[in-house]
Amino acid sequence: MKVTSRCLLYNPSVEHFQIIVDMMEHFCPAKHYAYKRLEENRFNAEFKIYNLDKIISKKYSLNSRQSKDAIEQARQTLISQEKLLDLNITEYEGKVEAILKKFDKGVKTEKRQGLISKLDKRLRKLCTYLDYKRNNTLPSIIFGGKDNFYKRCKDLISKEEYQRRRNNQFVSRGDKTKKGNPNLRIVIKNGESFLEITTLECNVKEPRLKTDGTYTKLKPIYKKILTPIYIPQKLSKKTGKINGFDYKPALLTQVAKEEPYQVELLIKEGKMYAHVTFNLDKTDLICTGHNYTIGIDTNPDGLALTMIDNNGNYKWHHYLKNSELLTARGNRRTNLCGELVKEAILTAQTYCSAIAVEDLKFIKDRDVHSKIARKTAQFCYRVLLCTLESACYKNGVEFIKVKPQYTSKIGLYKYCHQFGMDVHNGAAMVIARRSYGFKEKVPRLYRNLFKPIPTIKKEELIYENINYSNEWSNWSNVSKRMKMILQKDCYPRFFIENRKNIKDMILA
Repeated sequence: MKVTSRCLLYNPSVEHFQIIVDMMEHFCPAKHYAYKRLEENRFNAEFKIYNLDKIISKKYSLNSRQSKDAIEQARQTLISQEKLLDLNITEYEGKVEAILKKFDKGVKTEKRQGLISKLDKRLRKLCTYLDYKRNNTLPSIIFGGKDNFYKRCKDLISKEEYQRRRNNQFVSRGDKTKKGNPNLRIVIKNGESFLEITTLECNVKEPRLKTDGTYTKLKPIYKKILTPIYIPQKLSKKTGKINGFDYKPALLTQVAKEEPYQVELLIKEGKMYAHVTFNLDKTDLICTGHNYTIGIDTNPDGLALTMIDNNGNYKWHHYLKNSELLTARGNRRTNLCGELVKEAILTAQTYCSAIAVEDLKFIKDRDVHSKIARKTAQFCYRVLLCTLESACYKNGVEFIKVKPQYTSKIGLYKYCHQFGMDVHNGAAMVIARRSYGFKEKVPRLYRNLFKPIPTIKKEELIYENINYSNEWSNWSNVSKRMKMILQKDCYPRFFIENRKNIKDMILA
């Protein structure tokens, strides 16, 4: 697993700071130039990247390694734009299809005009993205950020300030053959950490006469500077002990082993940061699912935990709730996610159990009400799952991903009333059972839902039968029939509170 440590270049001299800024002003335009050339030659079989490498080195006065790093950054940006285009097409196709289904079911007169205007907007967006796909082009991107671009258009910031914000990055990839990182290398001298930076200034080594009468090639020797670097280490103010995972010795171990690591220099608010990305050695698994597994269901306001044994039997359930997740700002929300994950990891270590979660992939392919849209937009599921996976990796806890289909429905209809828990903990129990490979059979009570359904088509009474086949299709049929029975009241709380009455309706 790769992790990133946010380091700081502290107290750099004015000369060194200006040298780094000058390097960024060469590197960022080189990356922009490489992106445009790669975009123009996406389907050109005759295009060679090594020719682009030579052009960039000559045009922007970068060494071969730096120009290759700029090309790689541009290539990764191009790949992300291609994936984003496909994702936008998928999302808007789903939104158009969802609106058309509403028209098929019938729309009230007062809502018809609003849906027509919404459909028109979605179709225009979809046609725009499909035109890009059809013409083998990509939407234009703004390097340096859209906000800064609009501020410059409104003349809120000067041209120099805009260029400074646009050209504020320098990246150097790691290389095993170069003993870590050739252009931005972390070195230790007298117990202190320094960043050795290869600058753009170079001297040419004079050719030397060989024994066979020929001369050696001209070899440029680049000037190097040393700048103190602070590698963060979080210490408790009370005890002086390290809080959380200690990244500093892990990074210095990789440096001592001469393992590759990537360094990205950034300027933010007048400070020079160095984001160091390196491979973290995996901790031996201590907590596994041999005896117990904790299923975790992620929600906008917390984590639902349910533990089962290796036979699939229920043990206990608990909900780690923090309502501040819905309203907190970015950094605060990330910290709260870390606190929730820490509690979950401590629980897993207490019972020496594995952790199972859903393999979620949210696609915004349908329009929802403003309240639901706001709630889903604030749902930081990716931060929760990534933080949880990283914590399991560091603490030796087995981390299992399962498919998320019908976990909430199965938990609601099968386990909530049996163990007195809400729908989220019921879903967590299904997740834990699925990690062991257990099947979820439909209870006998719901077998009555598979009887023929009488429907009227063209004034004729027709009986439509629902087959009882495999697991997921069965629960899909149960969910559809529940919606027919409950209609507008088909939500978890109503089902749990009125289960006895619903049971009589099913048996009737």
